[in-house]
Amino acid sequence: MLTRLLLLLLLFNAAIAWQKCKCLPGDPCFPSPSTWASFAKNLSQPLISQLPLAAPCYTTSPAYDPQACAAVQAQQSSSSFLAASSNGIQWTNFMELVANDTVYQCVYDPKPNATCYQGRVPSYSINVSTVTDVQQTIKFATTHNLHLVVKNNGHENLGRMFGYGSVELFMHNLQNSTFTDSFVPEGAPSGTAGQFAVTIDPGVQWGTLYSLASQNNRTVAGGIGAGGTVGAGAGWPLGGGHSVLSPYYGLGVDNVLQFSVVLPNASFVVTNQYQYPDLFWALRGGGGPNFGVVLKTTYRTHPNPPYTAAFYTATANSNASYFQLLETFNKHHNSIADSGWAGFWPFQDQTLYLTLIAQGAPTYNTTANATLQSFISDSAAISGVNITLNKQVIYSNFEDWYYNNFINSTNGFGYNYSLADAGGLRVTVSSWLIPRDVFDNNATALAQAWLGIPASRPFMVGGGAVAQADPDSSAVTPAWRRTISDVIVANIWAENATVAEIQAVKQGVYDQIQPLRELAPVPYGGQYINEPDDLEVDWQGAYWGRHYPRLLALKKIIDPNDLFIVYKGVNSESWDVNAVCKTLP
Repeated sequence: MLTRLLLLLLLFNAAIAWQKCKCLPGDPCFPSPSTWASFAKNLSQPLISQLPLAAPCYTTSPAYDPQACAAVQAQQSSSSFLAASSNGIQWTNFMELVANDTVYQCVYDPKPNATCYQGRVPSYSINVSTVTDVQQTIKFATTHNLHLVVKNNGHENLGRMFGYGSVELFMHNLQNSTFTDSFVPEGAPSGTAGQFAVTIDPGVQWGTLYSLASQNNRTVAGGIGAGGTVGAGAGWPLGGGHSVLSPYYGLGVDNVLQFSVVLPNASFVVTNQYQYPDLFWALRGGGGPNFGVVLKTTYRTHPNPPYTAAFYTATANSNASYFQLLETFNKHHNSIADSGWAGFWPFQDQTLYLTLIAQGAPTYNTTANATLQSFISDSAAISGVNITLNKQVIYSNFEDWYYNNFINSTNGFGYNYSLADAGGLRVTVSSWLIPRDVFDNNATALAQAWLGIPASRPFMVGGGAVAQADPDSSAVTPAWRRTISDVIVANIWAENATVAEIQAVKQGVYDQIQPLRELAPVPYGGQYINEPDDLEVDWQGAYWGRHYPRLLALKKIIDPNDLFIVYKGVNSESWDVNAVCKTLP
């Protein structure tokens, strides 16, 4: 177990005299085995005392087991397996602890006599199946000043669901969902009309929910990820939730009708526009678990129309022609979005891909095909550009398109999203929200910025219903209401990378986004909180814009004892980078 002295080295400034720290394993204040055993009697499921996933591969570990090692080695890249593991996470680096120029890790193929370090893997996990489990754990964590974290699934880009010396609320096994055509929020005035909705538990994933929605002949605006493992029930909407369906139906926060949540004082409340409206505002985009632990989320559901999908691939034979291809797309970008198309436009290796959808077959917007064809014709006229795919496919409903391109991607066309979303890697990401005016007025400068990005998978998920929502109706940054595309970049590093090499990778990703920050600075632009940059300095402004002061004030009221502090979450500027020791009053 790492010592408190080593923890001090994790602070930005080791000379800062912090006022208090969470109680960690090995500290005198940490609960004894008998105290844990007494606590476990209050739980509906056995308490899990856990080691990292790869512990069975270490001959020096008490968990050494060659057969168990082979089993986890076979699953180490499976996003589904990692999502369902209380001691696993999609991106391996968030299971590791970086301190004192050393990476403390537990790898799947260790050297002889190596040590498996706990890293950031929670030491204890509570397999939640009831509201009482959450309430009892919060009371216990408060009494003993524990570092409490929450894991719903495995897809998260700053590692907030794990933490050094932490205790985990493992929510993944809560998987219920209920569809209705007559949902009325609690506390609504008498006579309030019911509406189509679905209420889900925090462990439900979008791949599952899309299938269930289709079976009920409905659509839900939700997240996209190969394999369907993006969580639907808590993390995604708490961060705002963008969707390929957002131009038609709004962001995730625009579709949430109600949350059931356990607050930091262990009280269980139901919040919506009628009950605890300030809390409801904060939960919709304020990040998780900053304001509590979500047990139920109710979304508005929508009709289930057919979709027209467009697939396009074009490769340039020189930097000059590649630049012209990207600049041409920039000039057409807004008109394509305004004519009813949404989706993805990855670019890498001098190639531009389009994976777009439009509602209807034929498209409801009668200008959709002509507008897209205008870009395709202009791109075909560029010297040195070769279009290798230009195809439209009709899908009977949204889930049909999603399944064939993201679940069983062998049925898809063009860009391979399954390969891009592989798990078990060491990853850092960054992103930036690009307002529509930047495409209109700075197409050339944007193309130059794209050339500085080796690979990106932008999401055309703004405009339309996103732009029509009141910018102050939820906690997400108002920059979302000006955005058409969210541009994301990522990079990876090897298992044996040094701390300096890791930092260089993170710096490279940050630098790739820098021209976009300059073209659309905060508060005009911003960053999607679910695709955060580890090095972002003004993260409060980037994530929340003018909404941050209100969020901070609410946080101090709802969580006065800082039970739920996560890296670059609300009020985390008062804590160290591991959310373990407080550094400011």
